This record gives sequence, structure tokens and C-alpha cells, in this order.
Amino acid sequence: MIRFFRAHQLLVFFALTFILSWAIWIPLAMNYYGIFPVRIEEGFVMLLRLFGTLGPATSAILVSVLAGGRPAVRALLGQIGKWRVRWKWYAAAALVFPALALASAGIYSLLPGAQQFPAVDLTAGSLIAIMIILTISVMGEEIGWRGFALPRMQQRWTAFVSSLMLGTIWTAWHLPFWLVLGELETFGPGYWLMSWAFIMAGSVYITWLMNNTGNSLLMVILFHWCYNVLSVGFLPVSSIVPAYLILIVLAGAVAIVVSGPYGRKRLGWKKYGNKTILSG
Repeated sequence: MIRFFRAHQLLVFFALTFILSWAIWIPLAMNYYGIFPVRIEEGFVMLLRLFGTLGPATSAILVSVLAGGRPAVRALLGQIGKWRVRWKWYAAAALVFPALALASAGIYSLLPGAQQFPAVDLTAGSLIAIMIILTISVMGEEIGWRGFALPRMQQRWTAFVSSLMLGTIWTAWHLPFWLVLGELETFGPGYWLMSWAFIMAGSVYITWLMNNTGNSLLMVILFHWCYNVLSVGFLPVSSIVPAYLILIVLAGAVAIVVSGPYGRKRLGWKKYGNKTILSG
């Protein structure tokens, strides 16, 4: 059994991630549409939504334990402590995609008939709550997706191909979560294709960021967290389809830019390349 886990770590990781998250989110989606046998209260729904985001990290830790024991887990979580990178990578992680969101909102506001973005009722307390929840959810995702899966995928495929594959899996994983948010009724299924395109661009950018910082999972978490805090707490660009389309185009352009001089094979300079951290 242990030999099987070591030989098929990616397969086991993805399967377990979907099982853990969807086992929570599918009943929530059924509850949203009124077909779940028991009515789940809204406060409990929010808590369960958060638990579902822990599926990737939980799966990554479990597979690491089975495949390599404590050293494998230490190697996995140790990537979070890689903070000794140049300041420009902190800027790339924290500022670029929030800047794209702000630019998208600005461009959209210049269009004829532009709508007002939904007002976010934000207080100091709600902002702190958002930041805590997003810290948990982002770590729950990225410990699995980039801490565990991405390095192993780059052992088999190029950095660019790995990014596209992981981005597609990442999108599919979100589907029942998006059902719970009511996106299907609000925007229709085409909106999910837009989200897939945005996630693909973000996935390429994240790989570029990670490969140029020596597998710093901290940079990836910072990237994901900063964008989510802006989009959830201040500027929900994705809530207006034309503005979201502009953001997708800008994000795609950035993904193309970083795929050029850095090379699609590595998405990074030779100093780091697609260096992976594997154990077990």
C-alpha cells in the first residue's frame, strides 16, 4: 500500500482532495437548491464552505505522511518559511493582480453605461474576519495545489503545461463551491468559462512566481491572499461581467509576458528553473 502511494502520489492527492471538499460542498449545493433532506442554517453553511477549502492541504499532508512520513510533511510545510527573496518578488506577489483588478475597474468605468460596483459593507471587525477566513482558506488551498501538486507535476511536464493542467483541475474543484454562491443563476454557465480563463492566467503567473523564488510557498500564499482580500472586501470586479472580461484579458496578457522571456519550459531563470522539492 505504501509503495502504491509513493508511486501514485499525484493521483491519490487529486482524488482525495476532491472527495474531501466535494463531500462538504455538494450537500451545501443541494441545500442551496432545496433538495437536501435537512435544512442547513446559513451560519453553518459559511463554516462548512471554509472547511471545504481545507481539502487540498489536508490531502497533501495525508499523502505526504503515507509516502514519506514526518520528513515529507516537514519538507511540504517548510516551503511556507521561504521568505528570503528579493523585494521585487514580494511586490510581484502582493501588488500585480490587485493592480490589474483596479485597472480593470477603472477601464470599465469609462465605458458607456457602466454600472456601479456593488457596495461592500465593511467595518473594522468584518475586515479582520475576512482576513482571517481568507488566510485559512488560501493556506488550505495552496499547501496542496502549489506546495504538493505543482512540484510533482513539473517533474513530468513543463512548467507551462503543468500550470494549465493544474489550473483546469483547480477550476473543476471549485464548481460545487460556486453553486453554493449562486453563480449559476446569477451569471449562467458561460461565467464559469470566464472563471476558468482567469484561473488559467493566474495559474501560469503563480508557477512563474514560485519557480523564481526557489519554491517559496509564502509568495504564492501572499499572492492569493492579497487578490482575494481586495476582491472580497473592497472591489468585487468579478461581479460585473464586462469588468471581469477586462480583468481576464489583462491577466492573460501578464501570463503571456511571463511565459516569454522566462521560457515556457521552466517559467523561471536558470538560478531556480523548475526546481522541485519532493520527499518520500
